Amino acid sequence: MTDWFTTSGGVRIAYHEVGAGDPAIVFIHGAYSNRRGFGFQEEYFSPNHRCIAVDLRGHGESDKPDELYTMDQHGHDVAELIRHLGLEKPVLVGQSMGGQVVIAAAAHYPDLVGAIASLDSPSNIPGWHQRFHGPYDHLMTKDGPFRETLIAFLSAAYLPTDDPSRLGGMAERLSHVPDHVILNSWLGKREYDPTETLRGVRCPYLYIDCGQPDVDLELLRELCPQVVIGKTVGAGHKALQDVPDQINAMLNRFIHHADGIAAEMVRTGGVFQYNLADATI
Repeated sequence: MTDWFTTSGGVRIAYHEVGAGDPAIVFIHGAYSNRRGFGFQEEYFSPNHRCIAVDLRGHGESDKPDELYTMDQHGHDVAELIRHLGLEKPVLVGQSMGGQVVIAAAAHYPDLVGAIASLDSPSNIPGWHQRFHGPYDHLMTKDGPFRETLIAFLSAAYLPTDDPSRLGGMAERLSHVPDHVILNSWLGKREYDPTETLRGVRCPYLYIDCGQPDVDLELLRELCPQVVIGKTVGAGHKALQDVPDQINAMLNRFIHHADGIAAEMVRTGGVFQYNLADATI
């Protein structure tokens, strides 16, 4: 069932929730998508956690104002949702662009967010967006072939092992996204630089890599020393749906040991290692 709340700026945001238990988990989708993609995660976590999935402004059943959609604005909306629902230090899980939203929320509202996880969110690494989105920018204009360009760009994030129906149905799915949402979302990401945002993240952070090219994980760790890195096997951008067992297992372990994992990452420089030097015979 869909619920709504209205932000302080008058934008109506849609969400739904299932389950009960703390910490609550807030699921945040990527660009041009909606909150309906987290079904496997809701099924897995809802017996023990309150699970909330939200439609970002411009997406799904939320209002779609013709304005620039920035990561900071999405982060502010998520913070308002947390306050609206009275959540106590929830875990924020963002897929793709949702990963930029969760770091924005965590950096701007450290008292509201308990931990964050991003799933295949390479634009969280400074410079990645400019290297891989930049060559398409001149085509992503009102007078350009922006829909065809977007499909070509998004298609590159699928692996041969992925469910082919997802790639084949992309054009039909995007046909439901208004032109201004596609363009305003792309423009909102074009000048995005996560450097200072990452420096402001203090809570535990799980980054799950699903095969994006040239992801500088060492730079991510330099800016956010508590980050822990996970990797999927044989699944690309929609790993949360194609291999939910892998995603759910990593999320579950992280959620229940977030503080300890973050402390170990800071202590060791990002590498889990046995303490064999302390072993006694």
